[in-house]
Amino acid sequence: MTATVVEHLPVRPRKASASRRRRHIQQLPYRLNQIAPGAATILVTPIWTDGTGDSVRHYLARALDRRGRIIKFAAGGSQRIATLLQGAYPAADWNRPQTWHAETNTLTTRRPLSNGEVRAAIQRLEERAAGLEAELKFQRERRFELVVARDFADSLAAGYVDREGLAAS
Repeated sequence: MTATVVEHLPVRPRKASASRRRRHIQQLPYRLNQIAPGAATILVTPIWTDGTGDSVRHYLARALDRRGRIIKFAAGGSQRIATLLQGAYPAADWNRPQTWHAETNTLTTRRPLSNGEVRAAIQRLEERAAGLEAELKFQRERRFELVVARDFADSLAAGYVDREGLAAS
């Protein structure tokens, strides 16, 4: 027995003339900026859920600013963003992740990474993690040296250090 796929939302929410689509694309940065202020890129990913036996497609949107930080938006923002982008770009394959770029107001399909690219990325991240661990170790040792020096200076200032043994050497 195969489960039937039930779509609650149409694949292409709007059917419009080419002139309406062009106008919609021109207004798109303003509309998306209202939902995710300051977004430089927005990644929209389709997610298929099967909670009750019927597969339903939802969209998850993630907005990033120019520095790559995540921009939070109100509940329902992912669906609103997906609807706006689907209306502006009806020819896009919405079964695959899409990335909208604010600078160029274009939509690109996210290509899957190859195994070699994934392995290379993991290796780069492992090297970076090792470098960060070494830096952390160095900073901890440096902090320990500074604490010991400060404690020694405080002891010296309070007169707790015996200078007689130091002068004999």
